[in-house]
Amino acid sequence: MKKTFLGIIGSVFILPVYSQHYIKGTIIDSENAMMPMVNVAFLNKADSTLVTGAVSDSCGVYNASVNEGDYIIRYSYLGYETLYKNIKVNTDITLPVVKMELSHNVLEGVEVTAYRKPFKLDKEGIIADIPNTILAKQTTLDDLLCKIPGIQKRGEDIEVIGRGLPTYYINGREVTDRTELDNLAIDQIQSVRLVTNTGVRYHSEQRAVIEIKTKRLGEGLAFNVSGNLLQGNHLSQNYRMNGSYNYKNWDFFLSYNYERGKKDSDLDIYQQTQSDTIWNLTNLNQKQIFNESHAYTGGVSYHFSPESEIGLKYEGKYSEGNTFSNDTLSMIPDKGTSTFIRNLSDVADKSVSNHLNLYYTNDWKNGWKMNAFGDYLHKTDRSHGNIREWESDGVETSMDYYRKANWDLFAAKLNLSYETEKAGTFSFGYDFSHTTGTDYIEYVRALSNGSTSNTEMKNSLYLSYDYAWNNLLLGAGLRYEHIRSDLKENSSNKSQNQTYHNFLPSVSLSYNTESLQQSLSYSVHTERPPFGVMNNNAVYTDRFTYQKGNLYLKQALTHDLNYMLFYKFLFLNLNYTNTQNPLITAFYSMPGNSAVTVSYMDNFDRMHNLTGMVNVQYPVKWWLPSLTLTCLKTFFSYSGHDGSILKSGRPLMILNFSNSFTLPAGFLLSADFNYGTRGYYQLYESKSYSSLNLSLKKSFLNDRLQLSLDGYDIFNKNKVRSGARLNDIIMNSISKEDTRKIGITVTYRFRTERTMNNRSAAENEMSRLNMDSQ
Repeated sequence: MKKTFLGIIGSVFILPVYSQHYIKGTIIDSENAMMPMVNVAFLNKADSTLVTGAVSDSCGVYNASVNEGDYIIRYSYLGYETLYKNIKVNTDITLPVVKMELSHNVLEGVEVTAYRKPFKLDKEGIIADIPNTILAKQTTLDDLLCKIPGIQKRGEDIEVIGRGLPTYYINGREVTDRTELDNLAIDQIQSVRLVTNTGVRYHSEQRAVIEIKTKRLGEGLAFNVSGNLLQGNHLSQNYRMNGSYNYKNWDFFLSYNYERGKKDSDLDIYQQTQSDTIWNLTNLNQKQIFNESHAYTGGVSYHFSPESEIGLKYEGKYSEGNTFSNDTLSMIPDKGTSTFIRNLSDVADKSVSNHLNLYYTNDWKNGWKMNAFGDYLHKTDRSHGNIREWESDGVETSMDYYRKANWDLFAAKLNLSYETEKAGTFSFGYDFSHTTGTDYIEYVRALSNGSTSNTEMKNSLYLSYDYAWNNLLLGAGLRYEHIRSDLKENSSNKSQNQTYHNFLPSVSLSYNTESLQQSLSYSVHTERPPFGVMNNNAVYTDRFTYQKGNLYLKQALTHDLNYMLFYKFLFLNLNYTNTQNPLITAFYSMPGNSAVTVSYMDNFDRMHNLTGMVNVQYPVKWWLPSLTLTCLKTFFSYSGHDGSILKSGRPLMILNFSNSFTLPAGFLLSADFNYGTRGYYQLYESKSYSSLNLSLKKSFLNDRLQLSLDGYDIFNKNKVRSGARLNDIIMNSISKEDTRKIGITVTYRFRTERTMNNRSAAENEMSRLNMDSQ
C-alpha cells in the first residue's frame, strides 16, 4: 500500500520530454449536449496497450499529445456505449465530434438503466452528471444537491460544509432569486458542479459556487406544471409553470411561481451578563411567519449560429409577509428588582425587485471565445412594525417603527479567451458594478431615526492561463480589484470612505487518469459585509435586546489551500483557510445599561479553519449507499470576561448517510440520515443534532407524470442548539424550527423544456443585497 501511494504521488511529477503531436476533439451526448468527464484512452493499435489518456472538460473538449503512429481511441462513460475509433497520427489533428449513446440493460422483465457513477473531479471541484444516474430521479433541486458530497441542508438553507451558503449559477449566469432554482425541473439539468476552488474568474467574495448546466433540446412548444403541498404544523403550497417556444433560431420562454405558506419558529435564549450586576435573562420566543410571493420571468434569445447567441431576460418578484412574535422575558439580577415582561411584536413587510439582463456569446472556432453581459437591478424593501410590552405590574408601552430601503445596481462583464493548440489557453476578464442605496428606519416616540446612504463602485480585471500536458493540467491567474465605498449617516453626518486595491492570485495543479483524479489549489479571496449591516441604525427588538449596524466594517481576506482526490469509490477533500479581519456576528452589554445586549457584526483579528472530508459511494445491486464524514476544526481566539482570552474548543464532526433503493415496478426509495456532533465554529459552540428524511417516488406515462411522497425530519431532532461566550456575556440558545413535515409533489411535463443559455454580470453584489433569501 505504501509503494502504491508513493507511486501515485510520484506520477504527478513525471512529464514526457520527447516531441509529440497534439490531438484535440469534442464529445456530445445523444441530445447534442456537451459531455464533461468522458474517459478518452489512446491505445497502441499493434497490441492495444494504453499509451496515454485524457478526460473531457465541462465543454466536452479533450486533448492529448502522442507520438507519430497508429492508434485506437476508446471513449467510455458509465451508462453509455463504449466507442472505438482508429486514427493515424503524423501531425497535429482536430478530430470530428464524437456522439455518445446511452446504454440500457433489461433485468427480470423490468427495464433499468445501468449504474453510472455520477461524480467526477476537475481542478475546481466536483462535477455531478445528472442524466441516466440516480440523481435524475430526485424531485427537487434541494434533494439533488444534498446527494453531492460536502453539501447539506440545515433548516431552509443549503450550505457547503466549511464554506457557508453557496452562490448559484445557471449556464454561467448568477441566480438572483431562490424561486428561479425552484422553477428548474430536474430533467432540464445536464450537470451540477460544486466549485470549492473558486479561482480568479469568479468574484473574490465567492468561496463556494454551484454551477448548473441545462440541456438544450429540439424545437417546438414546451409546457411543464408542478404543484407541491407540504404539511408541518401548518400547510404550505407551491405552484409553478414553465413554458417555452423554440422555432429555428429563436427561443422564447416564460415562467411563473406562486408560493404561500406559514411556519412556526421558536427560539429560547438563556443568557448571563457578568458586569457591575449579574443579569440572568430568560427569553422564550414563539414566532409565526406567513409569506406569500409571486415570481415571474420572461425572455428571448436569437442564435446567429450554434456558437453565437444574443439574449434578453427579465425577472421580477413581489413578496409580502407578516411575522407575529410572542415573547416572555424575565430579567433577574443578583441585586435589585427582577423584571418580568410580555412582548408582542407584529411586523408586516413587502419586497419588490426587477432585474433586466442582456448577454452575448460567441465562439469563433479559431480558438477565440467571448462572453459579454449587462445587468440592471432595482430592489425596494418596506416594513412596518408594532411592539407592545407589558410588565408584571400591568403597565403597557407601545412602539411603532417604519423601515425602508432602496437599491440600484448596474453591472457589466466581459470574458475573452484564446485556446492555442500547443501553448494552452489564455483568458481575460473585466467586471464593473455600481451600487447605490439608502437604508432608513423611523421610530415613533422612541429612539432616534437612522438614515444611511451607501455608494460602492468596483472595477475588476483578471488574467488566467491553463496548460494541459497528457494527464496533467496547470492553471494560474491573477485578479485585480479596485473598490471604492462611501457610506454616510445622514442625520449625524458620520461617514466612512474606504478604498481597496486587491491583488488576488490563484494557482492549481491537477492530475487525472481513468482511476485516479487529484488536484491541489491555492487562492486568495475577500469578503465584503452585506449592505444591510453597513449603516448606523439601531433596531429595537425588546427591552433588553438591540440590533445595530456597523458603519466601520472592513473587508475580510482569506488564504485558501485545497486538496481533492478521487480514487475508484473514494473521495477525499482537505482544506485549510487563514482569514484576516473575519466578519463575525458579535454582541456586548450596553455601556451605562449593562442589562441591555447589543448584537452587531464586527471584524476580529484572525481565524484559521481546517476541514477534512471523506466520502465512500459504492453500488450494491439495487442499493446505492453514500457515506460522508466531515471534520471541521476552528482555531480562533476572542475576548472573555475581565480581559481573559477564550479559544474555540473541540472540532465539529458531521455524518451524512444517503441511501437510494431501486424497487420493483419502478419505485425509488430514498433514506437520508444526517448527524452532527457537539463542536465549535468561530466563537459559537454547536450542540449535537440529527435528522432523517424519507422519500418514495414513482413515474408514469413515460416519465411525463411524476409523483413524490416526502417526509422530512421524521423524528423532529433537527434543532439548532448553540452557545457562545464573548466579553462579559454567556449565551445559550435553542432554535426549534418547523422542520418535521410531509409533502406530496405532482409534476406533469407536456414536453421537456429547452432552457435559455443566458448570463449575468451582477454576480455577488446581488447576494449582498439579500436577493437570494426572499
